Parts: sequence; structure tokens; C-alpha cells
Amino acid sequence: MMTLFRKLDSGLRVSDFESDTTFENAAVGIAYIALNGRWLKVNPALARMMQYPADALADWSFLSVTHPDDLETELEFAKQLLRGEIEQYAREKRYRRADGTYIWASLTAGLKRDAEGRPELFVAVIEDISERKKAEAERAFIIEEQAHRSRNMLSVISALVSLLAPVCGSAAELEQRLLNRLSAISLSNDELLSGAGAGDAASLERLVLSQARAFLGRDITRISVSGADLNINSACAQAFSLALYELMSNALKYGALHEPDGRIEARWMLSGTGDDGQFRFEWREISSAPCGAPGQSGFGTKVLETMTPLSVRGHAERTFGPQGLVWTLEAPLSAVIVQS
Repeated sequence: MMTLFRKLDSGLRVSDFESDTTFENAAVGIAYIALNGRWLKVNPALARMMQYPADALADWSFLSVTHPDDLETELEFAKQLLRGEIEQYAREKRYRRADGTYIWASLTAGLKRDAEGRPELFVAVIEDISERKKAEAERAFIIEEQAHRSRNMLSVISALVSLLAPVCGSAAELEQRLLNRLSAISLSNDELLSGAGAGDAASLERLVLSQARAFLGRDITRISVSGADLNINSACAQAFSLALYELMSNALKYGALHEPDGRIEARWMLSGTGDDGQFRFEWREISSAPCGAPGQSGFGTKVLETMTPLSVRGHAERTFGPQGLVWTLEAPLSAVIVQS
């Protein structure tokens, strides 16, 4: 783009406006701008970029289509050109198009002087870089999201070790119980990576079924899943993976899945809209010989009643009915789903 700018700057005469083929056929935008900021002439590429008819831009100042946050810098560069402090400048700035939206552009600008050295007009070469800026923003978001998830994962692992260590009788037991729970988290990460959010969202239904399949294999028909098609955010997915591990593990050892006729119903419901939206998850065990409430609270209790609800700004409750355990979790929908 700089080569094109030098060609225009070195060979331009105001009388050449109508016959300059480089100007008319260039793939990037080119503008000749009066000293008062008015567009004198723009080429077809710039008119398309700005979504204005070429002749309509003559009624505008280039400052009027400059983003307010870029205006002060643009004026300062123009003053430096007029004072002869710089010969040209290059920068990235935003332009307002005819529909009111802004695009990012790479601008190279300079001042054309007459034979006596007096300022005559500005020459600007403008290239749309909106797609590049969008890609840069997406990369930055992904990097920040990965960093956030890494920090969150380290916090989860630290909490797991702190809670498990006091209740384990040996290092081997601690290792095995920790690995089991990390495996549960790994399943949630698999769902995040394969889900619609490409690392930021996981299908709740797929997450529940993947945890159930890890424990039940072909007996997965012993759990029924129902609820709205819902993609949950990464923090919620990791918290749910731990809660589901505890629920499945306890159901197999002591609860409904310990009995031949036992089964599980997992369902979730949404209510309200906007900021008032609510999420409710229910895990219900159904058995002809249900177990009662545990005699003491352990690590699983902390996961189900403290860690998981805290991660989604909600609250949870465990009750033991005539058919077995019922665990419910309620939380603001905004803490569960991916925020746009």
C-alpha cells in the first residue's frame, strides 16, 4: 500500500482527477481530500468500502466519518502534515459507513504540495482490515478463555486435594480418588471441545449421558434424561462433572443403581426470561429398597451441597424420599449458559 501511496503522491496533479487510471482501478480505497477536510474525490473501491455513492461523499468531511475515539489523533496527524513536521503517516482507524456501522481500516496519508511548496491537498490510501481485526479479537478471546479455564482448573484441583486429603487413609487412596474425579472433569472437557461452543460450551444432555456411560456401559438405559436443549458454560460443565461423578458413584455403591430394579431420572427445567431466568436440575433415584440418609457428611456432600452450587451462584438440596435420593440444584440461568 505504501508503494501505491508514493506513486500517487509523486505524480498527482489536481487536473489529473478525471484521467488517473491508477486512482480509478485500484483495489484499495483512495481519496483526495481538501485542506478543510472535505472529500474532493474518492475512487470506486473506497465508495464500495464506505457504502456511499462516490459523489455523495463529496458532501462530507473525512472527520465526520471518523470514529470519535480516533478523531483527536487524526487531527493531530493532519496538523503535523500541514506544519511540515512529517511527510506522511500510517495508522489503523475506524470509519463509519452509510449504515452507521464501523469498519477498521489501514490508512496511509500524506500532504500534496504545489510547485512553491504550499499545501494543496491530502492524499489517503485506505484498506479495509475489518476481517483481520476480527480474527485478532477472536484469537485474543480464545487465549484469554484458555488462560481462564487453566486458572479455574488449577483452583478445582487444589480444592479437590484439600478436601480429599483429610479423609483418605493413604497416599494411594488419595491418588486413586483424585484420579477418578479428574477423569470426570476430563469427560466434561471432551464435551466442551466437541460441543457447539468450540471450547466454551457443552451440551448438558451429552455431559450427563457421558458420565452415566462411564459408569453403566450398556446399562445406560437405567438412566433417563429429559430437558431443554441447553449448552452450559465451561465453569458449569466442570462443576456438573464432579457432581455427576459423586451422584453416579454413590448410586452404584449405596443407592438406586445398587439394586437390580433401580433407575435414575435426571431432568432440568428453565423458567423466566432475561435477568429473571432460572435453571433447575433434578436428580431422582427410584428403587424398591432405597437407602436412607448417610450417617455422616463426607467429600461427596461438600461437592453436592457446596462446591457445585457455589460455582453457579445457586443453591442445592439433598433429600431422601420413599424411593431414594433426590438432589436438586437451582441457579440463575445467566450463571449456567454461555453469555454472548
